[in-house]
Amino acid sequence: MSFLLVLAILTLSISTSTAVAKKYQPEISGSIEKGDRLYSDPGNWENDDPLDYYRYDKQWLKYRQKLAVGEYYYLKVQRQEKIYEQSQSYNSLNLETEANYTFYLNDKLRNRFKVLVRDKDYLEEKYDYKDYQLARLQYTLQYKRNKIHDYELILQKQWTQYQLSPDSDYQRERIALKWGWKLSQNLELNSKIQYDWQRNDNDSSRSNKDGRKISMNFKYKL
Repeated sequence: MSFLLVLAILTLSISTSTAVAKKYQPEISGSIEKGDRLYSDPGNWENDDPLDYYRYDKQWLKYRQKLAVGEYYYLKVQRQEKIYEQSQSYNSLNLETEANYTFYLNDKLRNRFKVLVRDKDYLEEKYDYKDYQLARLQYTLQYKRNKIHDYELILQKQWTQYQLSPDSDYQRERIALKWGWKLSQNLELNSKIQYDWQRNDNDSSRSNKDGRKISMNFKYKL
């Protein structure tokens, strides 16, 4: 239900902003992908009987509209299905809607809002207790101080609800700070500090979780 509601709201937003974006051509892109994977026993080369096999179908469609220099939005819908021969508990249908709106506040500050809604159904009836719906809201603020330093703040909130197992519902939040440092034309450093926390109802069967991460990356052109 939430999947359809968000889709309707975003579709309405696209139609109302068409007049603003008349001078920019909208873009539509998409993909259709099919594949499979075979799992086999590595210890028996003569009799290579498969341990498991699955096939998948994945399709997505994306509408992107530029509104001004540095300002755009897009709407993306995706469908993915997986079918296993042995591990049937993993048979699932995944539907996603993603929306993104990015714009500049000034020549140094850039805003990005992203919304993701997912509806995942497990196709075998005895595993439908794992069906869930997910909504994720992410806000990103980018600040380019000068040609050397740039910063990025990420705030994220996620709600996950299980249709048949409400005692497993949880909320997850994230805050992250990135710092980019261009030391020279050939050397760039990027650091990130991130904190996640997951909270559940008092009667939940899940445990609360907290996580911290710090990373440092570099790129050097030889």
